[in-house]
Amino acid sequence: MLLTGRPYSAREAADVGLVGHVVPDGAALEKALEIAELVNSCGPLAVEAVKASVYETAELTETEGLAAELKRGWPIFDTADAKEGARAFAEKRVAVYKRA
Repeated sequence: MLLTGRPYSAREAADVGLVGHVVPDGAALEKALEIAELVNSCGPLAVEAVKASVYETAELTETEGLAAELKRGWPIFDTADAKEGARAFAEKRVAVYKRA
């Protein structure tokens, strides 16, 4: 793609993973808010750990990145929020996270 310099359609960009969603003109904000709501429904400690891990591991090798990700992420499984998320899923209800 870089070598040809030709323009690519939104659909082509989505097909190769360069963009996550293709929406009609004027619908980008609505889609962004939909995605934000989905992220917001997740456990905040897990979301923060994933975000920090992405930044922290960007320049690392795959092996180093995985080690760093596990070091940051594994403790999240021991939190009250993680247990609440699993309980809520099993009970088919919305989780109530407390950042603990």
